[in-house]
Amino acid sequence: MKNIIRIILLAILALPSVALAQQLYVGAAKRVTTPDTEWLPLSGVARSNLIAVIDDIYVRVIAVSNGDTPSLIVTFDAGGPPDAETFLTGLSEHTGIPVEEIYYGATHGHTSPSVIVNPDVPSTELYVNFVYDQMIDAADEAIRNLQPAKVGIGYTESYINVNRQRFYELDDGGEVGAQGYNPTGPSNKTLSVIRFSDMADDPIAFIVHYSMHLTSMYANRLTDDGTGISGDVGGQVSRHLENKFEGAIANWIPGTAGNQNPILSNEYFTPNPETGEQEIQMMNRAVVELMEFYGKIQFADVLTALGNIEEESSDARISFAKGLSSLPPYDPSTQEDAIIGLSLMRIGDIALVGTGGELFNEIGMYMQDHSLLEHTLVSNQVRTYVEGDKQPISGYQPNDHAMIHDGWHTNNRRYAIGSVEGGYTNLMNDLIKSTNQN
Repeated sequence: MKNIIRIILLAILALPSVALAQQLYVGAAKRVTTPDTEWLPLSGVARSNLIAVIDDIYVRVIAVSNGDTPSLIVTFDAGGPPDAETFLTGLSEHTGIPVEEIYYGATHGHTSPSVIVNPDVPSTELYVNFVYDQMIDAADEAIRNLQPAKVGIGYTESYINVNRQRFYELDDGGEVGAQGYNPTGPSNKTLSVIRFSDMADDPIAFIVHYSMHLTSMYANRLTDDGTGISGDVGGQVSRHLENKFEGAIANWIPGTAGNQNPILSNEYFTPNPETGEQEIQMMNRAVVELMEFYGKIQFADVLTALGNIEEESSDARISFAKGLSSLPPYDPSTQEDAIIGLSLMRIGDIALVGTGGELFNEIGMYMQDHSLLEHTLVSNQVRTYVEGDKQPISGYQPNDHAMIHDGWHTNNRRYAIGSVEGGYTNLMNDLIKSTNQN
């Protein structure tokens, strides 16, 4: 991999040779970000016309500290985290927490309004201001709620996702890559659950990590006029956890799900029996039951993962690093090196690694398999750079196989074949080394 362009160390600059015990403190809070019905319609991911509310959406904040200035894990039920220049900078200025110490991401839900001001739609400014205020309120409460805590992580498998990179064999003998159902394609079934508990063993907060697009409700038509707002499967899982453990907050965060869908969504894809071409169909009014089914299945899986937590520790040093690196271009004659970025938040021996784009699942699986830390969760839709840095690539980032075979979402090729898995992994491990806690 080419040279590291920049690594911003956000941990203590000079760590002692023998790590001192670091008591963990945790607080959490959430606020509703469902728009007032008077502000509808609003637009969402892929130009959805959002005209009604199916279930509430939220911003959830977990504050963590070693007894000094806290750090934050912020997750929006949204297609992506809101504009960093306004939201993240404002949150930093309000709380006094450096931007680099805020792990700032979204569930990548496809039935949530865009948190972007549209000058042609006055209600969007009302909605953006509302979400901002709700984020600030949640952060303030999470910080007020800080208390001595311990952390543990458990794993299981959850079988509600599928690879969506399909190659359709046409009747003329050719094939074309498009979205579809590919049960034999690589798909990470691992469900990871972090639990933060108080010293009496009562849960304070959870982080649920799973590689799946929140698209079971995508483009639903519960009315003839448009789409209903929903937190989708991630929202269902969070709601079940928060109902079971009263007072706890549950952040559902997406793994590297660039090519991972629910097994079946409102919008689904099949090959035409006669031509072999892709067909696109909609479930529409049956989709709420489908979402609830997935939510109940994965909630049961979450309980299994929680039962698999072997130990919890109150000694967990918190440290951070962000970094940029470069990959050789796909076409050296017309392209410059591709800049990639990662954000890392480390809580003891657990690493939360964030990417700003949509990495294909194979890349994230490779990163986690080759991480220097056993407990490494790689996620899409996380802000990975600070103002002034050269911007890393975003959008879909396919693996080698998809590019070689002209798969779906591989038309915007930025990096050379053979570079992406190792490039991201090397950058991640450099960041982990920079937060060495021994």
